[in-house]
Amino acid sequence: MSKVKLARAAGQIMFITIISKILGFLRDTMTAGAFGANIESDAYMTALIIPTMLFGLFGMAISTTFIPFLSDSLKKNGKEDMFNFANSVINIIMLISIALCVLGWIFTGDLVRFIAPKFDGAKFSLTVELTRLSIINILFMSLNSGYMAILQTLDDFAAPSAVGIAMDLPIIIYLLIEKNHTIMGLTIVTIIGCGAQILIQIPWLIKNRYKYSFKINFKDPRLKEMLMLILPVIMGVGINQINTFVDRVMASGLPDGSISALQYANRINSIVYSIFAAAIVTVMYPTLSKSIDKNDFTQFKKYMSKAINNINIIMIPSTVGIMILRTTIISVLFKHGAFDEKSVYMTSDALLFLSIGIGVLGIRDIYNRAFYSMQDTKTPMRNTAIGVGVNIILNILLTKYLGIKGLTLATTSSIVVCTILLIVNLKKRIGNIEGRSLTISTLKITLASILMGIGVYFTNRYFINNFIGFRGDFLALSVSVVLGVIVYAILLNIFKVEEYAVLKRGLINRIKRKIS
Repeated sequence: MSKVKLARAAGQIMFITIISKILGFLRDTMTAGAFGANIESDAYMTALIIPTMLFGLFGMAISTTFIPFLSDSLKKNGKEDMFNFANSVINIIMLISIALCVLGWIFTGDLVRFIAPKFDGAKFSLTVELTRLSIINILFMSLNSGYMAILQTLDDFAAPSAVGIAMDLPIIIYLLIEKNHTIMGLTIVTIIGCGAQILIQIPWLIKNRYKYSFKINFKDPRLKEMLMLILPVIMGVGINQINTFVDRVMASGLPDGSISALQYANRINSIVYSIFAAAIVTVMYPTLSKSIDKNDFTQFKKYMSKAINNINIIMIPSTVGIMILRTTIISVLFKHGAFDEKSVYMTSDALLFLSIGIGVLGIRDIYNRAFYSMQDTKTPMRNTAIGVGVNIILNILLTKYLGIKGLTLATTSSIVVCTILLIVNLKKRIGNIEGRSLTISTLKITLASILMGIGVYFTNRYFINNFIGFRGDFLALSVSVVLGVIVYAILLNIFKVEEYAVLKRGLINRIKRKIS
């Protein structure tokens, strides 16, 4: 894919993702207002986590290794062969998912007890009931990941980016229409939304002439090759799920509402990550795979460098901004109805250290995809295992003294350790990725972000101290963000950051074309 097409695809993903995340925030705000951070919301969040963990054990592993094989099939044998291979894999995914669903229904109580061992009484019973309903999401998420991989391989990113919209709309409509909403009703419409993620991709699959058939070609040697690559990824994902499991076990022993606070904090982080970093990672992965297919490591390094710089220029200032404005952000988005002052500060504590990790998470995912595109799944697995070990040790040491802040600090620390190891490993494999220019660019961006953060901090404090309630929070957030963006842009211009100069030139040229 050319640089122009890459930029256009990333822009398309960002635009659709922004709409999706606006709807996601509306969903979260309405959910927080309706249920707050309490026993019911904790039960709901835990019920959704369980199928996600079961899906993650193999679904993410398959989708991760799927794209390089699809890309290779498309290049060597064309669309028809790629679709035949895709159907074999998707049908295997579907059968395994159904088996996991059945096991999940049989052992629901044991799963809840395993994930949230400190839940008891009504909280435990409600979580079991909601989990029984949510288990079917394993099937929906697995099929969704398979279809997304097909479309991304074909450089069709619109539908995969829009799946979040399909997820959010049923929940928003339910909370708007149903005045006597219940946590059971919320769970049911969440399941409907999960199923709708598959349906929204069907028109794009048809446009690309994909036809589903219930066939599995067990003689296809690629299935065996993919299986050999999947096993280390499954182990890596499984290790990562241990990470999630330990976090939830520790959180289940914290005050009521802690799991919900953790979830809301993660959602705030995810909007920035999904709009910017995930868009870049999504576009770059098939491109990296194609560079490896051509054995073009020079181009591979250029794409890596470009991706890292583009992530840094957005994610570093975002990290600084979220850390400073976290309480104001949470107050504006969630502080109404059942979501009270206590819920705000609990979520703010969780967000403090989680926000540090969002930029690092983008870099980690780029490096993971670099190894996956080279069909090396063992290196990310080993590094994930080390990161999980760090997280578990720090969880035990920090949560006792820092509560929910200790939990999130441990998570962020493990991401940092894992990312550093990936950087070192890739350097050993292919050498430097324009290391000097990357370092200089990162230092400039970091300095600009810190100076911006100082201005944002004092602006936020002024409005919070001089205006009361929602008005003060809204003014503080709005003015701080606008001022922060302006100051940051000026500083990038002064420091002559190349990525900003390229972005500015592109924007000016686009405006000139529209005027002419």
